[in-house]
Amino acid sequence: MTAAQRFLPLLSGVRSAGDRRWTARCPAHDDRSPSLSIRQADDRVLLRCWAGCTAAKVVAAVGLTLADLYDDARQHSRPTPAADLRRLATQGLERWRQTELQRSAEGLRLRDALSRAIAVQAGAVTEVEAWDALEEAYAGYRQLEYKFERLLRNQDTLALWRESRRRHES
Repeated sequence: MTAAQRFLPLLSGVRSAGDRRWTARCPAHDDRSPSLSIRQADDRVLLRCWAGCTAAKVVAAVGLTLADLYDDARQHSRPTPAADLRRLATQGLERWRQTELQRSAEGLRLRDALSRAIAVQAGAVTEVEAWDALEEAYAGYRQLEYKFERLLRNQDTLALWRESRRRHES
């Protein structure tokens, strides 16, 4: 397994940019659009964050070390507990993001289906009842849509997770 094959799955927004070249969102800063260039050279991965993050900060953000950028990383790498914890935390946060993204999409679809059903039944209920039902169906829609967009763009995922933990604990 090459270093690129180990490194790329830990990133988000990965896109091919040619033969053995990729772009991705930099995990070392709040990256809204891909600013990280990745290239598989002979025996190593080369990184360039166009926002100025160092390669050491980029790999540390996904729980790796610079030695992990080499194809023979097992010979160069000394596993560190902190790097392992960061990697596991990053993977857990990404799993949470995917689950919340799915949950938010389902919530939006449900609210849309309810609003269509209410609109179809508008002749069977009074106008006031229809408006009340629509208001209830769309309660929280804007916040849910905003959360969905943030999750989709992988923006502030850690902050969203912390908010959900606070709500869950309350």
